[in-house]
Amino acid sequence: MEFSILHDILKPKILAGFIELWQPAESPIFKYMPFLGVPALQYQIVSGSEQKPLADIVAYDTSYPQKSRKNLSKITGDIPAIRVMKKMSETDLNSYMQFNQMKSPDEQAVIALVFGDIVYCWSAVMNRLTWLGFQAISKGVISLDAANNAGVLTTADITFHIDNKSGASVVWDAVDLATTKPITDISAVCATARATGVIIKKILMSPTSFAYLRKSQESVNFCFGQSGSAVTKYPNLATINENLIADGLPPIDLIQSIFQFENRDHDITNLVSWDEGKIAFLPQDEIGAVLHCRTAEEQFPPKQVTQELKDFVLISKWSEVAPITEFTSGSANAFPAIKLANQIFLLNSLHASTWEAE
Repeated sequence: MEFSILHDILKPKILAGFIELWQPAESPIFKYMPFLGVPALQYQIVSGSEQKPLADIVAYDTSYPQKSRKNLSKITGDIPAIRVMKKMSETDLNSYMQFNQMKSPDEQAVIALVFGDIVYCWSAVMNRLTWLGFQAISKGVISLDAANNAGVLTTADITFHIDNKSGASVVWDAVDLATTKPITDISAVCATARATGVIIKKILMSPTSFAYLRKSQESVNFCFGQSGSAVTKYPNLATINENLIADGLPPIDLIQSIFQFENRDHDITNLVSWDEGKIAFLPQDEIGAVLHCRTAEEQFPPKQVTQELKDFVLISKWSEVAPITEFTSGSANAFPAIKLANQIFLLNSLHASTWEAE
């Protein structure tokens, strides 16, 4: 391991300045699982906390009524390492030198060569956390296999203890859209949640599920009344949300994150973060957190490595010889944790009556 070949360009102040000034878009998962630092790789969170407790009316000169914690449970787990590395080959370095020798070099091309791998590695870590978070919310479990992860493969699902799962009254992708009942299904899940003391405040689904919902005759009639059968344009998200809220039902957020996954053979495929057909009903936007803690490399940095921290993602740069190669890596110890699992309700819109866990 040697110092970064770009060390003279990426001096600590320059690299730190780029990291500080660079303001990437906020991770989509942050709205539902904000990032939370923890001191150790093993975590413990309390699940099932009371929503709106009530104090009691008592007589004077009497003791305080003591409440139980029987509905509280602790969820424990381990935070894994998330890592990615990008290589700049000898050919890439030659291209950089040629750019530098030009009288009027393409500044954007130079910036892409110098800083592009930094952006790539940070984005890859954040995108993986978004994928993990939305998998957990949409399915209640995370499965790691060769089709979605080039590192650790799990033999069993990682569960998040979301037990409130059901199926649709009629599958939403039925050929005859006059028979589907998405509004009825939404109302039923919200009523079931209310019976357990949970008020649903937000519904999450994919654009595909929303397309089935908006084209259903029930949805058209729900938004346009008796004139629905004569309407030639389906209601959009704003119209449906307006009518849901007016009916005392929660609005819909669409989750549409798609990422590019590169497997061990370096084949690249699209990976959708939200499990298709699944509808999540949340008691509030923030239902958990992406937990993270410091990496060993951050605490014990190798002398030859140039490092900077962006959010909680550690960016490192170094080089190797024979052949000459420049490396950039991104790493974080992080994983999603759902705190309000017992207050989340899941609906499988592509299976009738029951969840049919995959």
